[in-house]
Amino acid sequence: MPEAPRVLVTRTPNQAAAFSQRLAAAGFTPVEFPTIQLEPLPSEPVNEALAQLATFDWLIFTSGNAVDFFLRRFDALELAVGKLPRVAAVGSATARQLTERGISIDYMPDEFVGTELVLGLGDLTGQKVLLPRAKIGRPEIADLLQSQGAELVEVALYDTVTAVPTPKAWTEFNRGVEAITFTSPSSVRNFFKIMADYPARLIAPLDKMLGQVAVVCIGPVTAEAAEEAGLTAILIPTEYTIDGMVQQLKNAFFEVTTHD
Repeated sequence: MPEAPRVLVTRTPNQAAAFSQRLAAAGFTPVEFPTIQLEPLPSEPVNEALAQLATFDWLIFTSGNAVDFFLRRFDALELAVGKLPRVAAVGSATARQLTERGISIDYMPDEFVGTELVLGLGDLTGQKVLLPRAKIGRPEIADLLQSQGAELVEVALYDTVTAVPTPKAWTEFNRGVEAITFTSPSSVRNFFKIMADYPARLIAPLDKMLGQVAVVCIGPVTAEAAEEAGLTAILIPTEYTIDGMVQQLKNAFFEVTTHD
């Protein structure tokens, strides 16, 4: 029996497990090779925003990581879910993290990207919006919120830094993969930074390897970063989620369309 297709998972270690489980259940061999790690930032700015939570009209989450770090501070201050303003979430996975905590979602766009979320909120003139996010977030989202009239307060919860792969991760990577997955622009950029920082770790030329693998990005924003890095023939799932990526891989590797 041939070996299951090997799929590189570039998510953080704590996020990789769920993705790897889904890949294994779908008939793939996951190869975990984290390219990013998340570091919490000082809590004072978010504490100040939480102290004024009742003054906000909207609380917007554009990633599951933002939910995670926000709720850590929320719990540390022993705040009540009932005191939240209206909540908008960028996609089903982010929304699920919130609903599992009893937080209802007031708006989620049909297309799971941040700009679509903001556009869907419409005119925000006179409304105060809290946007918890990474230290370096996409400026388009903040600019769009302000262009729609929002009084915007951004709070940096965490920083995204380049991971240092373990010797085991390098060994598995060098065994070869048939597909590479990216779930954020940071995972793309840091993958190539790692490759440039540790060229001696590579057994085979990187360009040759990349020319032979399928590249699956979670959505168009991540795909744009991949294209800027020089990758081509990028696959994007219909639904911008981990489950959508697994289905896209199944379509590419296992499901053959037949014609009469």
